[in-house]
Amino acid sequence: KIKHIKKFLEQQDKVKVSMMFRGREIAFTEIGRKLMDQIKAALADECVMDQEPRLEGRNMIMIVAPKK
Repeated sequence: KIKHIKKFLEQQDKVKVSMMFRGREIAFTEIGRKLMDQIKAALADECVMDQEPRLEGRNMIMIVAPKK
């Protein structure tokens, strides 16, 4: 999925990364946060964080924007 994110960033588009937790997964949101941090680290040189990862209901959302 990181290749897809890089492709959108090359086109100067913002990317919304979302992760949905189902059932009992909501109790383990730390695992989701670690995964979001890995994505953020992989894209660190190509993007800036527009919105840090945050939990909205059952979804964890992060928005990245291309560097100018």
